[in-house]
Amino acid sequence: MKRIALSVFTSFLLCTAPSAQTPTLTHVFDIKAEISGAINGGPCPHGVRITIPITGGEVTGKVNGKIIPGGADYQILNPDQQRSELQAIYTIMTNDSVAIHVCNEGINRFAPDDSYFMTSPKFECDINSPYNWLNNRIFICRPVGFEQNAITLRVWMAE
Repeated sequence: MKRIALSVFTSFLLCTAPSAQTPTLTHVFDIKAEISGAINGGPCPHGVRITIPITGGEVTGKVNGKIIPGGADYQILNPDQQRSELQAIYTIMTNDSVAIHVCNEGINRFAPDDSYFMTSPKFECDINSPYNWLNNRIFICRPVGFEQNAITLRVWMAE
């Protein structure tokens, strides 16, 4: 047992050694999420709770598939600070029938002099699928298009 712990610790040290390389971002796919009207949950301890149902959509790029209806974008809106915290949870079903769970968290700052909208999705899928690489990387995304009842997000992988 001590050997396993030492091996894991050594691997961790080797993988986390400081690096002078600046991470690069590679565009991997776009997500077009279809949404319906926002549900205002009223004032809560941390702000106004907003829930935006995710009713479908599609994913195109290195991953291709459909968004299964039933997810939602959960937001805490703080009008005084002109920001909202976002957490979207939904499932992508790939064209070859692999389910990918998505939890996308981020910040939308909408102050006139300080606009910022960025999220960091985490993906979880079958480790035996062709999409296992999604389980083992860091991603960021931001909106690149808004339509009535839809938002398009561009997803990049950090390397």
